[in-house]
Amino acid sequence: MELNPRPIYGNWAQGWALDLHTLASRAGDGERSKFDRFATERSEIGEALYRLKYRLERGQAEPIARAVAGFARGRLELADIAAVLPVPPSNADRSFQPVAAIAAAVGRELSLPAPDDYLLKVKETPALKNVEDTRERRQELADAFAVVDRRFAGMHLLLFDDLFRSGETMKAVTAALLFAGQAGKVSVITATCTRSRT
Repeated sequence: MELNPRPIYGNWAQGWALDLHTLASRAGDGERSKFDRFATERSEIGEALYRLKYRLERGQAEPIARAVAGFARGRLELADIAAVLPVPPSNADRSFQPVAAIAAAVGRELSLPAPDDYLLKVKETPALKNVEDTRERRQELADAFAVVDRRFAGMHLLLFDDLFRSGETMKAVTAALLFAGQAGKVSVITATCTRSRT
């Protein structure tokens, strides 16, 4: 899978988005479904992610995970990571959680634990893609995440998410890992990022 990684910045030690999600979008005919209102060109990993999340093509999780793991293996800064952690889902009621599925597959690829019972979302928040104001996003995310114990205290953790927009969710999760979980260091990888990153 072709990747075009770019750095992403926050309260983590280092972070990368592996590619843009959407390369171009223009008005479509909308004849087949509501999703055809726009003709969208995505990066290779962005297309795989779209198919996984919106077409429920679960087989897409493995190639995405191989791309993430391959990138992580090539970074000296990540040589000491102790676990791969998915950002908790905004909607825990879904029967299939794409981010958790990818993170688990990344963990298998790297022979690292990828627990889904360590980092939890403990406060309901609105869909942040609908919240434009950065301060309002931060307020919504305050105390939204918790860790259940300190099993990774002092260790370097890799946090994974599918899409990087403003970074506020990842900042809130990183803070929980560093302070409540006493992690030694947190690095982040997202499969994709938005073009605007706002």
